[in-house]
Amino acid sequence: MPKHKHKNQRTFFVNKIILAAAIIEPLFTLPQAYIIFKNQNAADISLTTWIGFNVLTVIWIWYSIVNKEKVVLVYQGLYFIFNTLVIIGALIYGGTWF
Repeated sequence: MPKHKHKNQRTFFVNKIILAAAIIEPLFTLPQAYIIFKNQNAADISLTTWIGFNVLTVIWIWYSIVNKEKVVLVYQGLYFIFNTLVIIGALIYGGTWF
C-alpha cells in the first residue's frame, strides 16, 4: 500500500475523532446551566469568568471564519451557546462578578 494512502486514512480518522470531540466537549457545559436553572441559584457562579470565556470564544469564532476552519467554528459556536446559557442563568439568579 502506498505510504500516502495510509496517511490519508489516518488523517480521515483523526478528523472524524476531532469533529466528535468538538461536539461532545462543549456539552460538558450543559450540566452547569442545568443546575443554575433547576435550583434557580447562581450565587457561586462567577460572571467575570463566564463572560471572559465568551469573549475569547468570539475571537476563536472570528479566527475560524477567517481561516475557514469548520471544526473550530462548530466547537466554539457550541461553546458560545452553552456559555451564554450559564451567563443568562447567572444574571437571572444572582451570579457574582468575581
